[in-house]
Amino acid sequence: MTFHKCFGLVCIVVMLGELLVAGVVTSSEIDDEYLTQKEIILEKSYHGLIRENETLVEITPLIKVNEEKICNFHILKKPYHEIPFEIELVNNLGILKARRLLNCENRKSYHFEIVAVYCDGTPSNTANVHITVIDVNEYAPTFLEPSYVTEVDEGRLYNEILRVEASDKDCTPLFGDVCKYEILNNDEPFSIDNEGSIKNTEPLSHKASHNHILSVVAYDCAMKESAAIMVSIKVRRVCETKYSGMPERIDYTSGSTESLQLFPNARLDLCDISCKNEDLRIHSSIALKTKHISFGCDRDISNCTLSQKVKDLLPHGAEWTKELSYDEGVEPIFHFDGSTGVVVPATVIEHYDFSSQAFSILTLFRHNSQGVNNKHVKEHIVCSADDHKMNRHHMALFVRNCRLIFLLRKNFNEGDLNIFSPAEWRWKIPEVCDNEWHHYVLSVEDPSKVDLFIDGVRFENSIEDRHSNPEVIDDWPLHAAHGVNTSLAIGACYQSLENRLKHGFNGDISEVKVSLNSVLTAEDIKCGTTCAEHLLPPKPLQSNDEKSDYANTQIKENIEMNEIYIAAKNKHDIEQLMRKVQYINIKQKPTVGRRNIEVRTTLTCNNESSLRLPPIETYIMVNEPIASLGIDIDVGSTSLETSDLSPQLNFPKIAISGTSNKLVSYQEIKLGVHILEKTCINSLSKNNGKLEEKNHLDSCTVVVFPSLNPDHEDIQIDGDESLSSSMDIKTNINKDGVEMIGKDTISNYINVLRSLVYSNKKPAYYLNRVFKLSCAQQSSQYKSGEYTLTLTVLHPKQTLFKSTNVLSSPSLSKVNSISNTNTETTFHLNSGSINSNDNQSTDSKVYSYSLLHTNNVQEPKSHIHSFVHKAEGSHATMLIILVSVFLAVLLCGVSIARLKNSQKYIERHQPCPKISDDGLVWDDSALTITINPIQTDVTSDASSESENSESEDDEVLKDGFTHINQLEWDNSNIFQQ
Repeated sequence: MTFHKCFGLVCIVVMLGELLVAGVVTSSEIDDEYLTQKEIILEKSYHGLIRENETLVEITPLIKVNEEKICNFHILKKPYHEIPFEIELVNNLGILKARRLLNCENRKSYHFEIVAVYCDGTPSNTANVHITVIDVNEYAPTFLEPSYVTEVDEGRLYNEILRVEASDKDCTPLFGDVCKYEILNNDEPFSIDNEGSIKNTEPLSHKASHNHILSVVAYDCAMKESAAIMVSIKVRRVCETKYSGMPERIDYTSGSTESLQLFPNARLDLCDISCKNEDLRIHSSIALKTKHISFGCDRDISNCTLSQKVKDLLPHGAEWTKELSYDEGVEPIFHFDGSTGVVVPATVIEHYDFSSQAFSILTLFRHNSQGVNNKHVKEHIVCSADDHKMNRHHMALFVRNCRLIFLLRKNFNEGDLNIFSPAEWRWKIPEVCDNEWHHYVLSVEDPSKVDLFIDGVRFENSIEDRHSNPEVIDDWPLHAAHGVNTSLAIGACYQSLENRLKHGFNGDISEVKVSLNSVLTAEDIKCGTTCAEHLLPPKPLQSNDEKSDYANTQIKENIEMNEIYIAAKNKHDIEQLMRKVQYINIKQKPTVGRRNIEVRTTLTCNNESSLRLPPIETYIMVNEPIASLGIDIDVGSTSLETSDLSPQLNFPKIAISGTSNKLVSYQEIKLGVHILEKTCINSLSKNNGKLEEKNHLDSCTVVVFPSLNPDHEDIQIDGDESLSSSMDIKTNINKDGVEMIGKDTISNYINVLRSLVYSNKKPAYYLNRVFKLSCAQQSSQYKSGEYTLTLTVLHPKQTLFKSTNVLSSPSLSKVNSISNTNTETTFHLNSGSINSNDNQSTDSKVYSYSLLHTNNVQEPKSHIHSFVHKAEGSHATMLIILVSVFLAVLLCGVSIARLKNSQKYIERHQPCPKISDDGLVWDDSALTITINPIQTDVTSDASSESENSESEDDEVLKDGFTHINQLEWDNSNIFQQ
């Protein structure tokens, strides 16, 4: 208190004022302390979590109070807001609960305030409460539509066919968002992404299926699955303007000399074309592609006078040609590699002077331009040169730098030695280097008139190159050389100074013939080159056909009769004409093999717009009459047995052998399998009663049925780079199979065939795949029979087969009475065949399409098993045996005791089982043995349990199954009296 120096009334007033002021301050301090105590009762804010399926709120931090001061809590409600919570005071804690189950989908959070109430009724400070409702995955996704239906065109791949959409009522992204869609039927060619977009994985076919029905489900992000809905995708047939009813293969029996209709069921689908029918013009061309033998077709010169005018310089079977490599046949083919050739004996042509007399040279050859590195090397077909002392070439026909060159030098006595005269004619023609067969005739009436015929047609140069093709080179006549004659060689030229043949031909020559002292006429050449096989054009339509506009139909054919041109104005006429196109081969012994047919069609309107239809490629297969071959086909292989062939048939026989069935698992076929790894090819011919081996092939074809699906199927060559570098085989792989072309050894062809690897990324699409192999020799003159391999896809099961048959026996000794035959038969359900003891190697898994049945069970003597030392024996079995022994001994002891105590009842008790020195003898009349029929090894005799004890503990792996050598004991009645 402050003391003042004052007097009287003034001092009294001042002192009273100070006292009043001091009293007010004290009261304010007391009030502030009380308010502070109320504010710290509750935190400023609380956060709570509550699940949809619960009522208790997990509050953070805990609402802690002192029950001596606080007696209750209150929730401060806001207008127009429902607060479905209540708070209670329990053990100094404020417990917050929901009055009912909450729904996150209706409201995700709540905000309100609470106060604590003192026991004297005054409220504490307020606290904010924020409660979040935790979502529970109570809803599955549901699609917006009950089903989906759409249509697509066949033959197309779509980026998106349609999009399905589902939603989820749950409130949080984990449970309320749709994260995945799935198509349940996986055998359909469709896929769906996580956005619900459906597309096809391969072009659809209206013929294969008009409607694809998919079962689609959706998943939320917690992978809760929705109910399946149906998605129907209808396939619209797209009308494609094309021919239908055209066969893929046309078989023709050789020697029938009858015509064969090629397209008897031809139909043309026009659909909706842009021009009117009266303005329509349909053009079709049918071409016969005969590149299989010689210069392009079978020839028949038996009725030609050509054979009487010419001498054969390269006959088959002659003494001077027997050292050449050749392929036998109606027209034998001789092979020249640039270092081989033959000299024609003087007895055939005695030193003929080609420069002074008329002559013609007829030859049939195929030049291998790829085998020549130096384009300026001379490759002689025929050559007349000095026989000794000198290397002068008098007459020669050779190939150089893709030109056919004819050399003819005058002799010294035929004119002035100082005058140039034509000596070399050089034709630049594409036929020389196209690696195809061509027929050439060179007619020389005199050195000033030399004519060349190619495939029966006289060579005519164009106006642009009439002075340069052929290019004619002049030279001096040959100088005099007395006592020197000529030597005529085929396939090379004789160099007398080196005493060897040189400038050899690289390719194949079928014939070299000459006509001396006269030239072949155009009629002779045409007769010798006319094909014996050709197309027959259809007859014109009759005027009495009401549907036909016969006046506007047109039929033409070329000179070779291997191409036919047809034109009509309506669908009916073109179909009738196409159905009447025929093929015929009048040769007595036609070449067996394939003839390709190509059909091209164009639709033209008067407004000059045109539409080209897809070309049609098919083929005629000329087959040898079966009766004349004597073919024996073995199971599992396709081969021609040469031992049964008639001795009159001297052409080669190609035998192909191998397994007829191959079984593969899913994993194997996905990685790739060698389909022809066990294929063998042999070629034999009978010549003069002796079998000779032919070791060359011209082609091999592997046909796949059905055709490959490029989306998930593939055929490749294992080690393609190394193979191609050392072989002359050209390989073409497409969806229909593999074509191999090129003259090469049989061993090289086998290496390529065994390197073919087939893979299928979706093996469930096909159970069987059929591969047909055929090979040919002599430019496809002779073909093998078709060797067929069936590739079977084995589908794995989830578990092994369980035994369904139970073998029981009243006693253990009767196990030995099981039959000593153990027959194992495998049924291949895919092919319907039954193979006994099949040696085909298969996967060690068990497959649903390969069932194993064991008819009888036996115990081989080499597999006797012990019950005592059996590592995998049943513990229950051993326990039963021990209990039985114990009971038996106990029974004996009881019996003996009763005998001693009461002799009069001795006959009422059974005697104790006798125990011999060899061991305990069992009374197993009530014993039942259950044998797994899959097992092939069972115990035969208890007395022989010591034999082969070392092999007892091993599991026997046989036929892909693990056989556990143990017996299952049925002890259900072992204690029955």
